[in-house]
Amino acid sequence: MAEIKKKTEVDVNGTPAVEAEQVQQVPASPNRDAYAKMFSEDYPDVDFEDKEARYGKMVEDRKNYKQLSEAGRKLSGTLGKHRWMAAMWQDLSEDEDGALDPFTWMAKNGIDIQRAIEDEEYRAQINQYLAEWQTKQEENEAVNAEREENLKASGQALDELSKELNLSDEQCDRLWQHMFKEVIVPGWFGEVSKDTWKMALHAMNYDQDIKNAREEAGMQARNEKFQNKVKSFEEKKVPPSFSQGQGQRTAPKPRKSASMDFDEMKQYGY
Repeated sequence: MAEIKKKTEVDVNGTPAVEAEQVQQVPASPNRDAYAKMFSEDYPDVDFEDKEARYGKMVEDRKNYKQLSEAGRKLSGTLGKHRWMAAMWQDLSEDEDGALDPFTWMAKNGIDIQRAIEDEEYRAQINQYLAEWQTKQEENEAVNAEREENLKASGQALDELSKELNLSDEQCDRLWQHMFKEVIVPGWFGEVSKDTWKMALHAMNYDQDIKNAREEAGMQARNEKFQNKVKSFEEKKVPPSFSQGQGQRTAPKPRKSASMDFDEMKQYGY
């Protein structure tokens, strides 16, 4: 990419003579331009020049890529152990008419299913697996029904919180997405970030923090009340005899002699 600037040449007398074009080369960024184009195609509602929004989508893409890479690695390991399955999947993926199924593929590739079923031990094992599969399906249906009810209850809890804190619909949507995308789904795959651990720690210590804050506020209020009393007490002109504490008498003066008359005794409080 080039930027063209005009430069006016002058002669020895300082008079403008000839205008020439000066070409200034600006570094090109083909990779950035290509990525910006692909980013705009994938996320048309996100401004590419907004770095925070762009980095947010990049982080999200990176997490998805990490999960897909892990799934692909496991799948590759499985297909490496069972190469006939890899071949079957490849043929099934290329079957555009849908006429091919796993059983017909095995028959075409010399795998005798009937012979395997006629074996009593193998047939018993297959029946056991089918029974376990049926039980798991029923359990999954029960789990899905329970999950559906829990999601409804979670939505109601969020609605109640929204009313208490006067949250907008946008804030509720962001909170819901954050909870599932950043906490629940990664936690399901065993991925818990440092920030998530911190959030859980703050939640665990919430009650104790509130209690400590109340105690600290109460102590501060008592100290302020005491200081106000002392200030009010000092502002009043207290007689010198009470300067060391209310109700205390001043120290008696030394005796002039060993004997003391009755008036002197009264004076000193005897």
